[in-house]
Amino acid sequence: MRQRLSLLLGCIAVAAAFQASAQVRLFEHDGFAGRSVNVTQSVRDMSRLGFNDKASSVIVRGGRWTLCEQARFKSPCVSLRPGRYPSLSAMGMNDRVSSVRPAGSPRR
Repeated sequence: MRQRLSLLLGCIAVAAAFQASAQVRLFEHDGFAGRSVNVTQSVRDMSRLGFNDKASSVIVRGGRWTLCEQARFKSPCVSLRPGRYPSLSAMGMNDRVSSVRPAGSPRR
């Protein structure tokens, strides 16, 4: 029993560490310039962070993220893998991001 509990607690710790490391940083200008905001959990409305329709470049660390043009994760949306995206223009999202969430997160 004690071994199972230790294993369960270990799994929970790993999951929590992964979730804590999942993040996306959005920048106001192309090339990761200007003001930026770091997001580690779902944000239904970027205006709460003063960053609605401002993102022009993105760095994704630790997990996939979904960026949506409308608040509350309404379409159109794009899903980004970990990496550096120096311009959102090519995907039609420049200055259009209004909500962000880890990919696969449920809409609430």
